[in-house]
Amino acid sequence: MNVTTGTRPLVAEDVVRFKIVDDAQISPDGTTVAYVVRHSILDENRYASAIYTIATDGGEPRQLTTGETRDSSPRWSPDGRTLAFVSDRNGASQVYLLDMQGGEARQLTTLGRGASSPSWSPDGTKIAFLSSEGYGIDDETRNKPGSFIRHIKRLDYRFNEADYIDDRFSQVWIVDVTYGAPNQLTAGDTSVGAFTWSPDGETVAFTANRIDRSGFLSQLYVIATGAAGSTGDTDGARRISEASEVAVGPAWSPDGERIAFIGRRPGARAGANGDIYVVAPDGEELQSITEGFDRSPATGSFGDTWSPRDHTPLAWSADGSGVTFTASDKGQVNVYRAGTNSDITKVAGGERSISIVSRSVDGGRLAFVAGSFMNPCDVFTCRADGSDERQLTHVNAELLDELAIQTPEHMLYESFDGEYQLDAWIIRPVGVEAETKAPLVQIIHGGPHSIFGHTFFFDLQLWASQGWNVLFMNPRASQGYGEAFATGALADWGGVDWREQEQALDLAIERGGVDPERLAVTGLSYGGFMTNWIVGHSERYKVAVSENGICNLVSFFTTSDIGWYWLEHEMERTVWDNLDWYMQASPISYVEKMNTPMLLLQAESDYRCPIEQGEQLFTALLARGVPTEMVRFPGESHGQLSAGKPETRLVRRQVTLDWFKRFL
Repeated sequence: MNVTTGTRPLVAEDVVRFKIVDDAQISPDGTTVAYVVRHSILDENRYASAIYTIATDGGEPRQLTTGETRDSSPRWSPDGRTLAFVSDRNGASQVYLLDMQGGEARQLTTLGRGASSPSWSPDGTKIAFLSSEGYGIDDETRNKPGSFIRHIKRLDYRFNEADYIDDRFSQVWIVDVTYGAPNQLTAGDTSVGAFTWSPDGETVAFTANRIDRSGFLSQLYVIATGAAGSTGDTDGARRISEASEVAVGPAWSPDGERIAFIGRRPGARAGANGDIYVVAPDGEELQSITEGFDRSPATGSFGDTWSPRDHTPLAWSADGSGVTFTASDKGQVNVYRAGTNSDITKVAGGERSISIVSRSVDGGRLAFVAGSFMNPCDVFTCRADGSDERQLTHVNAELLDELAIQTPEHMLYESFDGEYQLDAWIIRPVGVEAETKAPLVQIIHGGPHSIFGHTFFFDLQLWASQGWNVLFMNPRASQGYGEAFATGALADWGGVDWREQEQALDLAIERGGVDPERLAVTGLSYGGFMTNWIVGHSERYKVAVSENGICNLVSFFTTSDIGWYWLEHEMERTVWDNLDWYMQASPISYVEKMNTPMLLLQAESDYRCPIEQGEQLFTALLARGVPTEMVRFPGESHGQLSAGKPETRLVRRQVTLDWFKRFL
């Protein structure tokens, strides 16, 4: 990974100067990687992305697509001669084909709602993709001035980032690459999540939640590809995952005898490990191949620049003897291989986070994207066993060489009850002598089952550039430390987790260089909840910033897109029979004890932690005379920290700096 040698302190504007690798796909023969680089166009407040290729033995990148549009999702044809990709160059995102020998890209789909997630058939004659064409509210009605009156009948009527669903369900479509006439394959009143072709091209396996809309549930289905073009309200797909309450990320084995997917045992507690299951296409012989591996597949770390979460599909070895996957482990995100005999080996790891892993057809090489504390992301390749690793790109080399980026100090300590060893890190201030006591900002991650780890976190480096210490740690509930740890704070938010965060702060102060009279606390989502909770129970911090947080668990239950089915699992008790308990567990109940100056950052289209949560706390605090301000970001969702529009991401950093400076 890159190690920076620059001396210039970061400024808020640097957040929109970084380039991000959004995808990396190795060619069937393992000689080339196609990857996507996204960049900000600040004066238009949007992003653009282009597709590049680079040889796996190194060399200079070749830019395949140009312009200021969004080109993404490159997928190689089975023979490696054509690249399918998605572009919005002509309006709605559509699938395009590009001959790798040269020439202009050819538009393949022309659906009004667009197309996404292209996937080649094994014989290279067809492409399957997702589209909501023909479903739900039409575009003219949905986009008319003044909007329209919605008649809502479902609990799951809106979802963070997806906005109002309006019955616009994404289904699998199949298009012939020669004739270009798409046919719809799946149907129904729920969206398809992910899908995969069988090796003979006769069947598609896909995930959807067709039986129960009361939770984070999904099932695995199979459907014959010959059914394309003949679907009505139902498609006749057959469910094959009855023994798992969740099914995501399916991958078909090379011999067509098994389908791997990430599932969860029925009745598992919130935060419990997932497992990789394999099942026959007829639904028989379902088994877990990660039983005994006390980590959860497909988990990643929390970041604000490039965040390796939920990007890596399962990939079978060429001989069908195992499945490659990623999982977090004590702040690292590694690549593992699960043999069908349940033997787990680590393929690639280290002090970094890895995601977007792809494998060549012969299984000989992998390509992946990785980031570290010092570098947001780059493309790498290695052999299937992890040997012969090479870094192929240096997409932010010039900027990184300019900036003064600090390596965090690792602090390992024992939890207050002696149950666990805990990880914490502190970034020392730029340009401040070691013996000088400087302010400290403590940031708390979201989730609560997320993790801090070896990823580049812009905000933390920005705060260090202001001359402040920055502290972050993984308290109980974080993933990557085993199931007992991840479930250790259920029904106890603000309990054991806070005590462990307090321990980290005490340890940082003991190490020196921290002014205990100038402390700040901040966090997003669950981290916002903890920020709100802490200032209602402690006068220790001089200033706080709560972003898209929670202050009232009862109203969260009824207004959040997930509150009505997630909260009771997290707190392990029903709401309406325990209203007093839920209010006692809510930060709003302690508002009369809150005196810490508070800045509330609120995305107006956040359906995960709705803006009413911030509005309640803002009104309550300001009415009491506590220095309080709110900054509202229109059109932004819960993930504005890393996925917001460029202007939002820039302004958010600047107002946070201004607030901290005012009180630190």
